[in-house]
Amino acid sequence: MTSINRLHSNDAARTYVQNAEAARTAATSAQQGGKAQPQLQAPQVDTVSLSDSARSLATAHDAVQNAPEVRHEKVAEIKQRIGDGTYQVQSRVLAQKLLGQS
Repeated sequence: MTSINRLHSNDAARTYVQNAEAARTAATSAQQGGKAQPQLQAPQVDTVSLSDSARSLATAHDAVQNAPEVRHEKVAEIKQRIGDGTYQVQSRVLAQKLLGQS
């Protein structure tokens, strides 16, 4: 999934750069108005603002990426309970899982 995200990011960045260059060229042409000498202009600052939803999604994405794939404490606890003979599974839950129903 990260390779797909990386591709979309690269495409977005490339499109942004192309659009920014086109806008800059158009603005320069319009300012010159047929004059032979180009005018110097202060560089423009671009800004980006993210919505609260986008920030929440980014935070959740980072949390998932940083979470371990295996919860070793939980595995160790279940192994201990199986070894002690105290691990019990409800037959109804097991049957639902086997049939693919939640």
